[in-house]
Amino acid sequence: MMARIAAVLAMAASLVLLPTGTACACSCAEPEPRELVASATAVFTATATGVRLTGPAEGGGRVVATLSADHVYKGETRAEFTMSTAAQSPACGYAVKKGERYLIFARTGGSGLETDLCSGNRRLPAGDRPLRLTDETHGLSPLTADLITALGSPTRVRPASAESPTARPSPTSPGETTPAATSSARNVSRSSPLNGAGPLLAILAAAAIAGGAVVVIVRRRRSG
Repeated sequence: MMARIAAVLAMAASLVLLPTGTACACSCAEPEPRELVASATAVFTATATGVRLTGPAEGGGRVVATLSADHVYKGETRAEFTMSTAAQSPACGYAVKKGERYLIFARTGGSGLETDLCSGNRRLPAGDRPLRLTDETHGLSPLTADLITALGSPTRVRPASAESPTARPSPTSPGETTPAATSSARNVSRSSPLNGAGPLLAILAAAAIAGGAVVVIVRRRRSG
């Protein structure tokens, strides 16, 4: 009798424990590189600049990450991406750490771009150069030549500092005067010490002429 009771309890324990362990596992089978790229809406390499949690992690909360892109392999070319993932790894959430650089495969979901542990993401070395086969990555599998081929040539994202280059003055030909030079010359002429002396010179000239006329008249009278 005791043996039967023990057997029943063991079976009950197995029925309780097995479903729990299965439900909490996230099992990934990474597809072929071409399928990986084809199933993604956006593929890019970027550095995480912000990570925040929305909602309680135990209640289906999500992690929202903001990433500064350096190269875009698929999708819209943007300098910044925002994506979300499940907050817990058993729910296939992908861990993103601020300051780390990643190769991200994201798809469009109900809350915008989304990714997960099975999307094919990889953590990359710091920097902003295109992917290389020699890069040491961390993900479901190493970076392969087939994946690099499937990704194709990326579009480099222009840094914010390069979007508005400082204007340089255009060269001028010999003898050509630029508007700035003309304006400067005008300012110099206006501020010259000779400016304002015109009326004085006119008065002196008139006085000299009048004095000469007086001298001529006096001489004529004396000679007469």
